[in-house]
Amino acid sequence: MSLFRLSNHIFELGLDAQELSVYAYLCSLPADTKTISGKEIVKVKQATIGANCGLRSLQTVARVLSRLTAWKLLESLERGYKRNRHKGTYSYAVKKQPTDSGYFLMERRVFGQLNPRQMLIYLFLCKSFSPTLNDCWNSYNDISEQTGMKRESVIQTIRELTEMKLIRRSRRRSRENRRVFVDNHYQIIRFVKGKIRKRKGRLHRKCNRPGGLHSRHDFPCLKSTTLCRICQAISSSLWSRGSP
Repeated sequence: MSLFRLSNHIFELGLDAQELSVYAYLCSLPADTKTISGKEIVKVKQATIGANCGLRSLQTVARVLSRLTAWKLLESLERGYKRNRHKGTYSYAVKKQPTDSGYFLMERRVFGQLNPRQMLIYLFLCKSFSPTLNDCWNSYNDISEQTGMKRESVIQTIRELTEMKLIRRSRRRSRENRRVFVDNHYQIIRFVKGKIRKRKGRLHRKCNRPGGLHSRHDFPCLKSTTLCRICQAISSSLWSRGSP
């Protein structure tokens, strides 16, 4: 799985949806080297940042990077020159938040699929998700209050994430009255990679995670019996540490 760690404290930085999306993407990139102050230096084009963060124009990307620089989360380094005397790729020194006091796991493959509004809600659900319980149960009002997004926008965004097969939403009934629904529960759907093969007339898939063989009912997107492809699976308790 292409997972990386993000600190729980990124929601305490006061970043908006665009800034949080770009900052999370820069934190996901492998660092070329580290500076004396502990910042990690990454090289990436502004067009690539925009394509992976749902920002359409380079001017918007430049404004977001300037705001992150003002927050002292980012430092734009001087661009070098190529052999043909053209300017090289932008380099940034990214100040990552410490993960010692709490972190959550983020999937790299969602970049390029989500706009900043969707990314904000997805990041919050990943932070709230408990790998031990394989669940999170934040209400619409709670998500709206924590992210600063309107309740109607939260409902619409969660519907979009569900349709994109990135999360699964389920409703729980009240213990006192089984006819009444009280809570929304969410599960994060992770990407897994493995080979599909046929066994006793049924489609099974060997995944690179504990659990062995899974039936095609667990992976409704599987259609081929010979291809090796990337699929999505409900996240389970695979990690010993996560969001506190």
